[in-house]
Amino acid sequence: MNKYYGIRYELQVMREELRARLFDHSMFEMTNDDQAKNNTLIHHIKEELQDVERALLKMDKGIYGYCEETGEEIPFEKLRILPTARTKYDFYFQELYERKSLPQYDYTYDESYF
Repeated sequence: MNKYYGIRYELQVMREELRARLFDHSMFEMTNDDQAKNNTLIHHIKEELQDVERALLKMDKGIYGYCEETGEEIPFEKLRILPTARTKYDFYFQELYERKSLPQYDYTYDESYF
């Protein structure tokens, strides 16, 4: 069994949801003010749909899960979090967040704490 079976299924569900959202938003009649917001929303839905389609195509070609810049394999656990990742750098901000330590405060000398 392909180790990406679950991810493929998730991507297929995402594709159908995005297509439905795209159809729904393209059917609304809007005022000029709402039209700009709707166009922005449609643009983002289309971008996300393209990312999903690209990931599914890469699966079909057997090149899914590899960084497009370095050719290194992207860890499976990371792909489960972001299945449309194209490079290992797509996780850069997540890694920074995970490494960031909170400032330490010494409560022993703070009288207002007691």
